[in-house]
Amino acid sequence: MERSLQTPARHGHVSQDGRDLGEVRMAALRLLRDLRAIDAQVGVHNSRIAFDVVMLFYEKALAQPEPALSVDQIGSACGYSGPTVRLVLKRLLAASMVAPVRRLGKTQFYAMTPAGMAGFEGYITAILAFRAP
Repeated sequence: MERSLQTPARHGHVSQDGRDLGEVRMAALRLLRDLRAIDAQVGVHNSRIAFDVVMLFYEKALAQPEPALSVDQIGSACGYSGPTVRLVLKRLLAASMVAPVRRLGKTQFYAMTPAGMAGFEGYITAILAFRAP
């Protein structure tokens, strides 16, 4: 069975709405590079799991006045195991993206720091500003 690889649209191929698909792809690549540069600026290496966790913190920060999440809450919401969440939190703590905010019994709660909020706002700003040709 022969497999063919689909190649991205080249310049000159036009979408139904009249946009050059090659230019749209190049603009999307620029956006992805901008988002990776934001990662570098805030000190968090691009990680899908870390991104999922930070996005959860960001969503909670927008919805609640004083959001805080435990490892169990993060794991439950994102679908990751406790050890995976702890590893990611360790990296986010080292990057000052999240910080411990309170303890309830043996459970530690974490929240996004101002630096973390600013970093994720960078993503949102880049996405909202994105205009493909």
